[in-house]
Amino acid sequence: MYPCIFLAFMTKCKATINFLMTTPFSLYMVHDQHELHSFCGKFLAIDVWVHTFFHCLRWGLQGNIDLLWTNIAGISGLVALLACVLVCLPMMVQRLMRLMSYEVRKFLHITFFYIFAIAMCFHNKTSAWPNGGYNQVILGFCIVYYTLDAAYVTFFMTEMIETTIFNVLPSGVQMTMAVSDNFQKTYAQGGYGYVCLPWVSKHQWHAFSLFEHPTNPNLRQVFMLNVGNWTSEVHAQLQRNTVRPAWIQGPFVSPYNNALAFDNTICVATGIGITPALSVIRAHRESRRINLIWACRDVAMLEFFMDHLWLNNDGWILIFYTGKEVLSPAVENAKFNSNIKLIKSRPDFDMIIPNIIFGIETGKGVPEAAVPSEKLRVREMIAKKVWELEGEGLSEDEIIEELTFLAHEKGFLLSSLVDERAEDRNKNLLQVIKEQFAIYGNSARNGNYIPPELSSASQSYQGLHKRHQHPNSKAQRYQRSTSMAVQSRPWEVQPAAEHFVLALDKKRILNTWGVMYCGGSKSVESKLRKISNKFDLELHTETFAW
Repeated sequence: MYPCIFLAFMTKCKATINFLMTTPFSLYMVHDQHELHSFCGKFLAIDVWVHTFFHCLRWGLQGNIDLLWTNIAGISGLVALLACVLVCLPMMVQRLMRLMSYEVRKFLHITFFYIFAIAMCFHNKTSAWPNGGYNQVILGFCIVYYTLDAAYVTFFMTEMIETTIFNVLPSGVQMTMAVSDNFQKTYAQGGYGYVCLPWVSKHQWHAFSLFEHPTNPNLRQVFMLNVGNWTSEVHAQLQRNTVRPAWIQGPFVSPYNNALAFDNTICVATGIGITPALSVIRAHRESRRINLIWACRDVAMLEFFMDHLWLNNDGWILIFYTGKEVLSPAVENAKFNSNIKLIKSRPDFDMIIPNIIFGIETGKGVPEAAVPSEKLRVREMIAKKVWELEGEGLSEDEIIEELTFLAHEKGFLLSSLVDERAEDRNKNLLQVIKEQFAIYGNSARNGNYIPPELSSASQSYQGLHKRHQHPNSKAQRYQRSTSMAVQSRPWEVQPAAEHFVLALDKKRILNTWGVMYCGGSKSVESKLRKISNKFDLELHTETFAW
Protein backbone atom coordinates (compact mmCIF):
# COMPACT_ATOMS: atom_id res chain seq x y z
CA MET A 1 0.00 0.00 0.00
CA TYR A 2 2.79 2.43 0.87
CA PRO A 3 4.39 2.45 -2.62
CA CYS A 4 0.98 3.27 -4.13
CA ILE A 5 0.42 6.12 -1.66
CA PHE A 6 3.86 7.52 -2.49
CA LEU A 7 3.35 7.23 -6.25
CA ALA A 8 -0.17 8.70 -6.11
CA PHE A 9 1.37 11.87 -4.69
CA MET A 10 4.59 11.96 -6.71
CA THR A 11 2.91 11.45 -10.10
CA LYS A 12 1.18 14.79 -9.57
CA CYS A 13 4.32 16.68 -8.53
CA LYS A 14 4.55 18.39 -11.91
CA ALA A 15 7.70 20.45 -11.31
CA THR A 16 9.56 17.40 -10.01
CA ILE A 17 8.51 15.30 -13.01
CA ASN A 18 9.63 18.05 -15.40
CA PHE A 19 13.07 18.03 -13.75
CA LEU A 20 13.42 14.25 -13.56
CA MET A 21 12.52 13.88 -17.25
CA THR A 22 15.69 15.84 -18.10
CA THR A 23 17.91 13.48 -16.09
CA PRO A 24 19.08 9.88 -16.62
CA PHE A 25 16.51 8.90 -13.99
CA SER A 26 13.90 9.31 -16.75
CA LEU A 27 15.19 6.06 -18.27
CA TYR A 28 13.48 4.20 -15.43
CA MET A 29 10.32 6.29 -15.18
CA VAL A 30 6.85 5.49 -16.46
CA HIS A 31 6.27 8.10 -19.15
CA ASP A 32 2.49 8.30 -18.76
CA GLN A 33 2.35 9.66 -15.22
CA HIS A 34 -1.41 10.16 -15.22
CA GLU A 35 -2.02 6.53 -16.12
CA LEU A 36 0.22 5.45 -13.23
CA HIS A 37 -1.60 7.86 -10.92
CA SER A 38 -4.94 6.41 -11.98
CA PHE A 39 -3.74 2.84 -11.42
CA CYS A 40 -2.39 3.66 -7.95
CA GLY A 41 -5.62 5.47 -7.05
CA LYS A 42 -7.77 2.48 -7.99
CA PHE A 43 -5.48 0.12 -6.09
CA LEU A 44 -5.67 2.33 -2.99
CA ALA A 45 -9.45 2.53 -3.18
CA ILE A 46 -9.83 -1.24 -3.36
CA ASP A 47 -7.24 -1.73 -0.60
CA VAL A 48 -8.97 0.76 1.74
CA TRP A 49 -12.41 -0.76 1.22
CA VAL A 50 -11.21 -4.35 1.69
CA HIS A 51 -9.11 -3.33 4.72
CA THR A 52 -12.10 -1.57 6.32
CA PHE A 53 -14.48 -4.44 5.60
CA PHE A 54 -12.34 -7.05 7.36
CA HIS A 55 -11.62 -4.73 10.31
CA CYS A 56 -15.35 -4.17 10.77
CA LEU A 57 -15.99 -7.90 10.38
CA ARG A 58 -13.35 -8.76 13.02
CA TRP A 59 -14.53 -6.12 15.48
CA GLY A 60 -18.12 -7.18 14.95
CA LEU A 61 -17.37 -10.82 15.66
CA GLN A 62 -15.41 -9.83 18.75
CA GLY A 63 -18.14 -7.49 19.98
CA ASN A 64 -15.87 -4.45 19.65
CA ILE A 65 -17.68 -2.61 16.84
CA ASP A 66 -17.79 0.48 19.07
CA LEU A 67 -14.06 0.92 18.32
CA LEU A 68 -15.15 2.55 15.07
CA TRP A 69 -16.20 5.68 16.96
CA THR A 70 -14.36 5.40 20.27
CA ASN A 71 -10.81 4.57 19.13
CA ILE A 72 -8.47 6.89 17.18
CA ALA A 73 -7.67 4.08 14.72
CA GLY A 74 -11.37 3.50 14.06
CA ILE A 75 -12.25 7.19 13.75
CA SER A 76 -9.32 8.00 11.47
CA GLY A 77 -10.04 4.90 9.39
CA LEU A 78 -13.67 5.88 8.99
CA VAL A 79 -12.69 9.42 7.93
CA ALA A 80 -10.16 8.00 5.46
CA LEU A 81 -12.79 5.63 4.04
CA LEU A 82 -15.35 8.40 3.46
CA ALA A 83 -12.67 10.67 1.97
CA CYS A 84 -11.53 7.85 -0.31
CA VAL A 85 -15.07 7.48 -1.64
CA LEU A 86 -15.25 11.19 -2.54
CA VAL A 87 -11.76 11.12 -4.06
CA CYS A 88 -12.14 8.03 -6.24
CA LEU A 89 -15.74 7.44 -7.26
CA PRO A 90 -16.27 10.75 -9.15
CA MET A 91 -13.16 9.92 -11.19
CA MET A 92 -13.92 6.22 -11.70
CA VAL A 93 -17.66 5.97 -12.34
CA GLN A 94 -18.63 7.26 -15.79
CA ARG A 95 -22.16 8.18 -14.72
CA LEU A 96 -20.85 10.39 -11.90
CA MET A 97 -18.35 11.94 -14.28
CA ARG A 98 -21.22 12.96 -16.55
CA LEU A 99 -23.41 14.24 -13.71
CA MET A 100 -20.72 16.25 -11.91
CA SER A 101 -18.84 19.13 -13.51
CA TYR A 102 -15.07 18.99 -13.86
CA GLU A 103 -14.65 21.83 -11.36
CA VAL A 104 -16.60 19.98 -8.65
CA ARG A 105 -14.80 16.68 -9.27
CA LYS A 106 -11.38 18.35 -9.19
CA PHE A 107 -12.22 20.16 -5.93
CA LEU A 108 -13.38 16.92 -4.30
CA HIS A 109 -10.37 15.01 -5.63
CA ILE A 110 -7.72 17.36 -4.26
CA THR A 111 -9.44 18.44 -1.02
CA PHE A 112 -10.42 15.02 0.20
CA PHE A 113 -7.13 13.45 -0.82
CA TYR A 114 -5.50 15.85 1.64
CA ILE A 115 -8.11 14.81 4.24
CA PHE A 116 -7.46 11.13 3.44
CA ALA A 117 -3.70 11.55 3.87
CA ILE A 118 -4.01 13.51 7.14
CA ALA A 119 -6.45 10.95 8.57
CA MET A 120 -4.05 8.16 7.66
CA CYS A 121 -1.30 9.92 9.64
CA PHE A 122 -3.34 9.28 12.80
CA HIS A 123 -4.34 5.72 11.90
CA ASN A 124 -1.41 4.13 13.71
CA LYS A 125 1.41 5.26 15.98
CA THR A 126 5.12 5.50 15.25
CA SER A 127 5.72 3.56 18.48
CA ALA A 128 4.83 0.42 16.53
CA TRP A 129 8.17 0.56 14.66
CA PRO A 130 9.62 -1.58 13.12
CA ASN A 131 6.48 -3.71 12.81
CA GLY A 132 4.32 -0.79 11.69
CA GLY A 133 3.68 2.88 12.32
CA TYR A 134 4.98 4.11 8.95
CA ASN A 135 1.94 6.24 8.17
CA GLN A 136 3.07 9.44 9.85
CA VAL A 137 6.48 9.37 8.20
CA ILE A 138 5.41 8.39 4.67
CA LEU A 139 2.15 10.36 4.52
CA GLY A 140 3.70 13.33 6.27
CA PHE A 141 6.54 13.44 3.75
CA CYS A 142 4.12 13.12 0.81
CA ILE A 143 1.87 15.92 2.07
CA VAL A 144 4.77 18.33 2.64
CA TYR A 145 6.58 17.50 -0.61
CA TYR A 146 3.45 17.73 -2.77
CA THR A 147 2.58 21.10 -1.20
CA LEU A 148 6.11 22.46 -1.82
CA ASP A 149 6.02 21.24 -5.45
CA ALA A 150 2.62 22.89 -6.00
CA ALA A 151 3.97 26.11 -4.47
CA TYR A 152 6.97 26.04 -6.83
CA VAL A 153 4.67 25.63 -9.82
CA THR A 154 2.47 28.49 -8.60
CA PHE A 155 5.28 30.98 -8.01
CA PHE A 156 7.92 30.00 -10.57
CA MET A 157 6.08 28.30 -13.44
CA THR A 158 3.05 30.58 -13.73
CA GLU A 159 2.95 33.80 -15.71
CA MET A 160 0.43 36.35 -16.86
CA ILE A 161 0.10 37.04 -20.57
CA GLU A 162 -1.18 40.60 -20.83
CA THR A 163 -1.87 40.46 -24.55
CA THR A 164 -3.55 37.19 -25.44
CA ILE A 165 -5.24 37.06 -28.83
CA PHE A 166 -8.55 35.17 -28.93
CA ASN A 167 -9.89 34.02 -32.30
CA VAL A 168 -13.52 32.94 -32.05
CA LEU A 169 -14.81 30.06 -34.16
CA PRO A 170 -18.24 28.43 -34.16
CA SER A 171 -16.87 25.37 -32.34
CA GLY A 172 -14.44 26.97 -29.93
CA VAL A 173 -11.79 29.56 -29.24
CA GLN A 174 -8.13 29.71 -30.23
CA MET A 175 -5.68 31.49 -27.93
CA THR A 176 -2.37 32.88 -29.17
CA MET A 177 0.09 34.21 -26.59
CA ALA A 178 3.70 35.37 -26.49
CA VAL A 179 5.33 33.42 -23.66
CA SER A 180 8.50 34.30 -21.76
CA ASP A 181 11.99 33.00 -22.54
CA ASN A 182 11.87 30.91 -19.37
CA PHE A 183 8.65 29.27 -20.58
CA GLN A 184 10.24 28.48 -23.95
CA LYS A 185 13.39 27.07 -22.36
CA THR A 186 11.38 24.66 -20.21
CA TYR A 187 9.95 22.98 -23.30
CA ALA A 188 10.70 24.26 -26.78
CA GLN A 189 7.88 22.26 -28.33
CA GLY A 190 4.66 20.70 -27.17
CA GLY A 191 3.69 19.85 -23.63
CA TYR A 192 0.58 21.02 -21.87
CA GLY A 193 -0.34 23.85 -19.54
CA TYR A 194 -3.08 25.05 -17.23
CA VAL A 195 -4.99 28.14 -18.33
CA CYS A 196 -6.84 30.58 -16.09
CA LEU A 197 -8.98 33.37 -17.52
CA PRO A 198 -9.70 35.69 -14.56
CA TRP A 199 -12.49 37.49 -16.41
CA VAL A 200 -14.35 34.14 -16.52
CA SER A 201 -13.31 32.66 -13.16
CA LYS A 202 -10.35 33.44 -10.89
CA HIS A 203 -10.40 30.00 -9.30
CA GLN A 204 -10.50 27.64 -12.28
CA TRP A 205 -7.40 26.31 -14.05
CA HIS A 206 -7.93 23.98 -17.00
CA ALA A 207 -5.41 21.76 -18.79
CA PHE A 208 -4.83 22.21 -22.54
CA SER A 209 -2.27 20.94 -25.01
CA LEU A 210 0.14 23.60 -26.25
CA PHE A 211 1.36 23.96 -29.80
CA GLU A 212 3.65 26.44 -31.50
CA HIS A 213 2.63 29.09 -33.98
CA PRO A 214 3.54 27.80 -37.48
CA THR A 215 5.69 30.81 -38.36
CA ASN A 216 6.67 32.23 -34.96
CA PRO A 217 7.96 29.70 -32.40
CA ASN A 218 7.92 32.37 -29.68
CA LEU A 219 4.14 32.14 -29.67
CA ARG A 220 2.13 29.37 -28.03
CA GLN A 221 -1.39 28.48 -29.06
CA VAL A 222 -4.27 26.72 -27.34
CA PHE A 223 -7.54 25.60 -28.87
CA MET A 224 -10.53 25.38 -26.53
CA LEU A 225 -13.34 23.26 -27.88
CA ASN A 226 -16.77 24.41 -26.77
CA VAL A 227 -17.80 21.25 -24.90
CA GLY A 228 -17.73 21.89 -21.12
CA ASN A 229 -19.26 24.37 -18.70
CA TRP A 230 -16.16 26.54 -18.46
CA THR A 231 -15.27 26.49 -22.17
CA SER A 232 -18.91 27.23 -23.01
CA GLU A 233 -18.76 30.27 -20.73
CA VAL A 234 -15.54 31.40 -22.43
CA HIS A 235 -17.14 31.05 -25.84
CA ALA A 236 -20.26 32.88 -24.67
CA GLN A 237 -18.24 35.86 -23.41
CA LEU A 238 -16.18 36.09 -26.60
CA GLN A 239 -18.57 36.96 -29.38
CA ARG A 240 -15.82 38.32 -31.60
CA ASN A 241 -12.03 38.26 -31.94
CA THR A 242 -10.49 40.16 -29.08
CA VAL A 243 -7.43 40.66 -26.84
CA ARG A 244 -7.67 39.80 -23.14
CA PRO A 245 -5.26 38.90 -20.31
CA ALA A 246 -4.68 35.25 -19.39
CA TRP A 247 -2.62 33.23 -16.93
CA ILE A 248 -0.67 30.19 -18.09
CA GLN A 249 0.95 27.57 -15.87
CA GLY A 250 3.56 25.24 -17.30
CA PRO A 251 4.66 23.88 -19.65
CA PHE A 252 4.62 20.30 -18.40
CA VAL A 253 5.88 17.16 -20.06
CA SER A 254 3.27 15.16 -21.96
CA PRO A 255 3.21 11.59 -23.33
CA TYR A 256 3.68 13.06 -26.81
CA ASN A 257 7.25 13.96 -25.86
CA ASN A 258 8.00 10.24 -26.35
CA ALA A 259 7.88 10.76 -30.13
CA LEU A 260 11.63 11.37 -30.16
CA ALA A 261 12.14 7.71 -29.19
CA PHE A 262 10.98 6.48 -32.61
CA ASP A 263 12.08 6.80 -36.23
CA ASN A 264 8.46 6.52 -37.35
CA THR A 265 5.48 7.74 -35.36
CA ILE A 266 1.77 7.37 -36.06
CA CYS A 267 -0.12 10.16 -34.31
CA VAL A 268 -3.82 9.45 -33.94
CA ALA A 269 -6.07 12.35 -33.00
CA THR A 270 -9.78 12.88 -32.57
CA GLY A 271 -11.21 16.38 -32.56
CA ILE A 272 -9.07 18.90 -30.70
CA GLY A 273 -6.48 16.17 -30.07
CA ILE A 274 -4.81 17.43 -33.25
CA THR A 275 -2.92 20.10 -31.27
CA PRO A 276 -0.12 17.98 -29.70
CA ALA A 277 0.27 16.07 -32.98
CA LEU A 278 1.02 19.33 -34.77
CA SER A 279 3.75 20.10 -32.24
CA VAL A 280 5.31 16.69 -32.88
CA ILE A 281 5.22 17.26 -36.64
CA ARG A 282 6.84 20.65 -36.29
CA ALA A 283 9.50 19.47 -33.83
CA HIS A 284 10.63 16.31 -35.64
CA ARG A 285 9.72 16.66 -39.31
CA GLU A 286 13.36 17.19 -40.34
CA SER A 287 14.69 13.99 -38.76
CA ARG A 288 11.75 11.62 -38.30
CA ARG A 289 8.72 10.49 -40.21
CA ILE A 290 5.56 11.62 -38.41
CA ASN A 291 2.28 10.21 -39.76
CA LEU A 292 -1.06 11.67 -38.73
CA ILE A 293 -4.54 10.12 -38.63
CA TRP A 294 -7.05 12.79 -37.64
CA ALA A 295 -10.78 12.16 -37.26
CA CYS A 296 -12.76 15.40 -37.09
CA ARG A 297 -16.50 16.03 -37.27
CA ASP A 298 -16.43 19.81 -36.83
CA VAL A 299 -16.21 21.56 -40.18
CA ALA A 300 -15.08 24.91 -38.73
CA MET A 301 -12.24 23.27 -36.80
CA LEU A 302 -11.18 21.28 -39.84
CA GLU A 303 -11.05 24.31 -42.12
CA PHE A 304 -9.32 26.44 -39.50
CA PHE A 305 -6.47 24.02 -38.84
CA MET A 306 -5.95 23.21 -42.51
CA ASP A 307 -5.74 26.90 -43.37
CA HIS A 308 -3.57 28.12 -40.54
CA LEU A 309 -1.30 25.35 -39.33
CA TRP A 310 1.71 23.43 -40.57
CA LEU A 311 0.69 20.10 -42.07
CA ASN A 312 3.60 19.69 -44.46
CA ASN A 313 6.01 16.88 -43.59
CA ASP A 314 7.20 13.55 -44.93
CA GLY A 315 4.56 11.38 -43.31
CA TRP A 316 1.03 10.50 -44.29
CA ILE A 317 -1.54 13.12 -43.24
CA LEU A 318 -4.90 11.31 -43.34
CA ILE A 319 -7.83 13.52 -42.40
CA PHE A 320 -11.16 11.78 -41.87
CA TYR A 321 -14.11 14.14 -41.89
CA THR A 322 -17.00 12.51 -40.00
CA GLY A 323 -19.34 15.49 -39.74
CA LYS A 324 -22.66 16.10 -41.45
CA GLU A 325 -22.11 19.69 -42.57
CA VAL A 326 -21.03 20.30 -46.14
CA LEU A 327 -17.35 21.16 -46.57
CA SER A 328 -16.47 24.34 -48.39
CA PRO A 329 -15.33 23.83 -52.03
CA ALA A 330 -11.96 25.41 -51.16
CA VAL A 331 -11.24 22.51 -48.80
CA GLU A 332 -13.02 19.63 -50.51
CA ASN A 333 -11.67 20.36 -53.99
CA ALA A 334 -8.21 21.54 -52.98
CA LYS A 335 -5.19 19.79 -54.46
CA PHE A 336 -3.23 19.00 -51.33
CA ASN A 337 0.39 17.93 -51.07
CA SER A 338 0.80 14.35 -52.24
CA ASN A 339 1.04 13.07 -48.64
CA ILE A 340 -2.27 14.66 -47.53
CA LYS A 341 -5.58 12.89 -48.08
CA LEU A 342 -9.02 14.14 -47.05
CA ILE A 343 -11.51 11.29 -46.66
CA LYS A 344 -15.18 11.67 -45.80
CA SER A 345 -15.70 8.59 -43.64
CA ARG A 346 -14.73 7.09 -40.29
CA PRO A 347 -11.18 5.74 -40.03
CA ASP A 348 -10.63 1.99 -39.87
CA PHE A 349 -7.62 1.89 -37.56
CA ASP A 350 -7.28 -1.90 -37.85
CA MET A 351 -6.59 -1.43 -41.57
CA ILE A 352 -4.84 1.96 -41.70
CA ILE A 353 -2.11 1.48 -39.07
CA PRO A 354 -0.65 -1.77 -40.51
CA ASN A 355 -1.08 -0.30 -44.02
CA ILE A 356 1.09 2.70 -43.12
CA ILE A 357 3.81 0.45 -41.69
CA PHE A 358 3.57 -1.91 -44.68
CA GLY A 359 3.82 0.89 -47.24
CA ILE A 360 6.82 2.57 -45.63
CA GLU A 361 8.78 -0.56 -44.71
CA THR A 362 8.35 -2.06 -48.19
CA GLY A 363 8.86 1.25 -49.98
CA LYS A 364 5.58 0.78 -51.86
CA GLY A 365 3.76 3.54 -50.01
CA VAL A 366 6.35 6.18 -49.17
CA PRO A 367 4.44 9.42 -48.42
CA GLU A 368 6.84 12.07 -49.62
CA ALA A 369 5.89 15.72 -49.89
CA ALA A 370 4.87 17.32 -53.19
CA VAL A 371 7.39 17.33 -56.02
CA PRO A 372 9.89 20.13 -55.26
CA SER A 373 9.67 21.60 -58.76
CA GLU A 374 5.94 22.13 -58.27
CA LYS A 375 6.57 23.85 -54.94
CA LEU A 376 9.12 26.17 -56.55
CA ARG A 377 6.64 27.06 -59.28
CA VAL A 378 4.05 28.06 -56.66
CA ARG A 379 6.65 30.08 -54.73
CA GLU A 380 7.33 31.99 -57.95
CA MET A 381 3.60 32.70 -58.30
CA ILE A 382 3.47 33.91 -54.66
CA ALA A 383 6.42 36.25 -55.27
CA LYS A 384 4.68 37.75 -58.29
CA LYS A 385 1.40 38.05 -56.39
CA VAL A 386 3.06 39.95 -53.52
CA TRP A 387 4.37 42.55 -55.96
CA GLU A 388 0.93 42.92 -57.58
CA LEU A 389 -0.98 43.24 -54.28
CA GLU A 390 1.42 45.81 -52.86
CA GLY A 391 0.86 47.85 -56.00
CA GLU A 392 -2.86 47.83 -55.23
CA GLY A 393 -2.25 49.40 -51.81
CA LEU A 394 -3.72 46.52 -49.77
CA SER A 395 -2.99 46.16 -46.07
CA GLU A 396 -0.63 43.49 -44.75
CA ASP A 397 -3.51 41.35 -43.44
CA GLU A 398 -5.34 41.59 -46.77
CA ILE A 399 -2.18 40.55 -48.65
CA ILE A 400 -1.64 37.54 -46.40
CA GLU A 401 -5.28 36.53 -46.89
CA GLU A 402 -4.91 36.69 -50.67
CA LEU A 403 -1.65 34.72 -50.57
CA THR A 404 -3.24 32.07 -48.35
CA PHE A 405 -6.08 31.66 -50.82
CA LEU A 406 -3.67 31.43 -53.78
CA ALA A 407 -1.52 28.80 -52.07
CA HIS A 408 -4.63 26.85 -51.08
CA GLU A 409 -5.92 27.02 -54.65
CA LYS A 410 -2.65 25.47 -55.87
CA GLY A 411 -2.78 22.67 -53.33
CA PHE A 412 -0.46 24.05 -50.66
CA LEU A 413 -0.70 25.63 -47.24
CA LEU A 414 0.99 29.02 -47.22
CA SER A 415 3.04 28.00 -44.17
CA SER A 416 4.41 24.97 -46.02
CA LEU A 417 5.98 27.23 -48.65
CA VAL A 418 7.91 29.25 -46.07
CA ASP A 419 11.12 27.90 -44.59
CA GLU A 420 11.55 28.22 -40.82
CA ARG A 421 14.76 30.01 -39.87
CA ALA A 422 15.96 31.21 -36.49
CA GLU A 423 16.62 34.71 -37.81
CA ASP A 424 12.97 35.07 -38.88
CA ARG A 425 11.39 34.45 -35.47
CA ASN A 426 10.69 38.09 -34.68
CA LYS A 427 9.56 39.06 -38.17
CA ASN A 428 6.01 39.17 -39.49
CA LEU A 429 4.92 36.63 -42.07
CA LEU A 430 4.78 39.02 -45.02
CA GLN A 431 8.31 40.26 -44.35
CA VAL A 432 9.59 36.67 -44.19
CA ILE A 433 7.88 35.81 -47.49
CA LYS A 434 9.36 38.83 -49.24
CA GLU A 435 12.86 38.06 -47.99
CA GLN A 436 12.79 34.34 -48.72
CA PHE A 437 11.18 34.74 -52.14
CA ALA A 438 13.52 37.55 -53.18
CA ILE A 439 15.50 34.97 -55.16
CA TYR A 440 12.87 35.18 -57.86
CA GLY A 441 13.68 38.85 -58.33
CA ASN A 442 12.24 41.16 -60.94
CA SER A 443 11.89 38.33 -63.44
CA ALA A 444 9.06 36.87 -61.40
CA ARG A 445 7.19 40.14 -61.80
CA ASN A 446 7.51 39.88 -65.55
CA GLY A 447 6.29 36.29 -65.53
CA ASN A 448 9.29 34.88 -67.40
CA TYR A 449 11.51 33.68 -64.55
CA ILE A 450 12.44 30.00 -64.41
CA PRO A 451 14.19 29.04 -61.16
CA PRO A 452 17.50 27.29 -61.79
CA GLU A 453 16.35 24.49 -59.47
CA LEU A 454 13.70 23.51 -62.03
CA SER A 455 16.06 23.05 -64.91
CA SER A 456 18.55 21.07 -62.85
CA ALA A 457 16.16 19.24 -60.55
CA SER A 458 17.06 15.81 -61.89
CA GLN A 459 20.78 16.53 -61.58
CA SER A 460 20.40 17.68 -57.98
CA TYR A 461 18.51 14.51 -57.05
CA GLN A 462 21.10 12.30 -58.70
CA GLY A 463 23.69 13.88 -56.46
CA LEU A 464 21.79 13.37 -53.26
CA HIS A 465 23.36 9.99 -52.57
CA LYS A 466 26.78 11.62 -52.48
CA ARG A 467 25.86 13.70 -49.41
CA HIS A 468 26.39 12.37 -45.93
CA GLN A 469 22.91 12.76 -44.48
CA HIS A 470 20.87 11.38 -41.62
CA PRO A 471 19.52 7.94 -42.68
CA ASN A 472 15.99 9.25 -42.32
CA SER A 473 16.66 12.66 -43.86
CA LYS A 474 14.41 14.44 -46.31
CA ALA A 475 16.98 14.26 -49.09
CA GLN A 476 17.09 10.49 -49.04
CA ARG A 477 13.31 10.31 -48.81
CA TYR A 478 12.93 12.47 -51.93
CA GLN A 479 15.48 10.33 -53.75
CA ARG A 480 13.54 7.22 -52.80
CA SER A 481 10.18 8.72 -53.75
CA THR A 482 11.35 9.74 -57.22
CA SER A 483 12.44 6.18 -57.95
CA MET A 484 9.02 4.60 -57.56
CA ALA A 485 5.38 5.60 -57.66
CA VAL A 486 3.12 5.12 -54.68
CA GLN A 487 1.65 1.64 -55.01
CA SER A 488 0.24 1.24 -51.50
CA ARG A 489 -2.23 3.79 -50.14
CA PRO A 490 -3.02 3.32 -46.43
CA TRP A 491 -6.70 4.22 -46.77
CA GLU A 492 -7.20 1.41 -49.30
CA VAL A 493 -7.33 -2.32 -48.55
CA GLN A 494 -3.89 -3.96 -48.68
CA PRO A 495 -4.36 -7.73 -48.22
CA ALA A 496 -0.72 -8.42 -47.43
CA ALA A 497 -0.25 -5.60 -44.88
CA GLU A 498 -1.38 -7.31 -41.69
CA HIS A 499 0.61 -10.50 -42.21
CA PHE A 500 3.64 -8.48 -43.26
CA VAL A 501 3.62 -6.36 -40.08
CA LEU A 502 3.05 -9.38 -37.84
CA ALA A 503 6.12 -11.01 -39.38
CA LEU A 504 8.41 -8.01 -38.81
CA ASP A 505 11.22 -8.30 -36.28
CA LYS A 506 9.85 -6.80 -33.06
CA LYS A 507 13.22 -5.83 -31.63
CA ARG A 508 14.89 -4.45 -34.74
CA ILE A 509 12.05 -2.96 -36.77
CA LEU A 510 8.80 -2.59 -34.86
CA ASN A 511 10.54 -0.96 -31.90
CA THR A 512 11.33 1.96 -34.23
CA TRP A 513 7.58 2.57 -34.59
CA GLY A 514 5.40 4.28 -32.00
CA VAL A 515 1.73 5.20 -31.78
CA MET A 516 0.49 8.36 -30.03
CA TYR A 517 -3.12 9.18 -29.26
CA CYS A 518 -4.72 12.40 -28.07
CA GLY A 519 -8.46 12.82 -27.75
CA GLY A 520 -11.42 12.17 -25.53
CA SER A 521 -12.79 9.05 -27.21
CA LYS A 522 -12.56 6.01 -24.93
CA SER A 523 -13.60 3.72 -27.78
CA VAL A 524 -10.74 4.93 -30.00
CA GLU A 525 -8.25 4.59 -27.14
CA SER A 526 -9.48 1.05 -26.47
CA LYS A 527 -9.19 0.16 -30.15
CA LEU A 528 -5.63 1.51 -30.31
CA ARG A 529 -4.64 -0.50 -27.24
CA LYS A 530 -5.83 -3.68 -28.94
CA ILE A 531 -3.89 -2.80 -32.10
CA SER A 532 -0.83 -1.95 -30.01
CA ASN A 533 -0.95 -5.33 -28.28
CA LYS A 534 -1.58 -7.19 -31.52
CA PHE A 535 1.39 -5.75 -33.41
CA ASP A 536 3.59 -5.11 -30.36
CA LEU A 537 3.66 -1.35 -30.94
CA GLU A 538 4.38 1.08 -28.13
CA LEU A 539 1.36 3.30 -27.39
CA HIS A 540 1.33 6.63 -25.53
CA THR A 541 -1.89 8.52 -24.83
CA GLU A 542 -2.56 12.10 -23.83
CA THR A 543 -6.06 12.80 -22.63
CA PHE A 544 -7.69 15.29 -20.30
CA ALA A 545 -10.92 13.31 -20.05
CA TRP A 546 -10.83 13.49 -16.26
